[in-house]
Amino acid sequence: MKEIIITPKRQKTEIMWLARCFIAAVLMNVFAIIGYQTAWKELYTQILWVFIITCVLYAISMGVRVAFFWIKRLLK
Repeated sequence: MKEIIITPKRQKTEIMWLARCFIAAVLMNVFAIIGYQTAWKELYTQILWVFIITCVLYAISMGVRVAFFWIKRLLK
């Protein structure tokens, strides 16, 4: 079988995308707390939902990036 090598540059890129998705999920949580005027303890008590939203955002961003890659490749 062929070995799959993930370069440090690719690892750093994926970690940055994941961090952006996490920040976006936290910001959505903050806006929801402000919008619904709930207690600020929701910021840490709802962290599981923030992680789930982070994973969903990351999956969406990965799908979009793969789609752009294939479109770019097909146009060449």
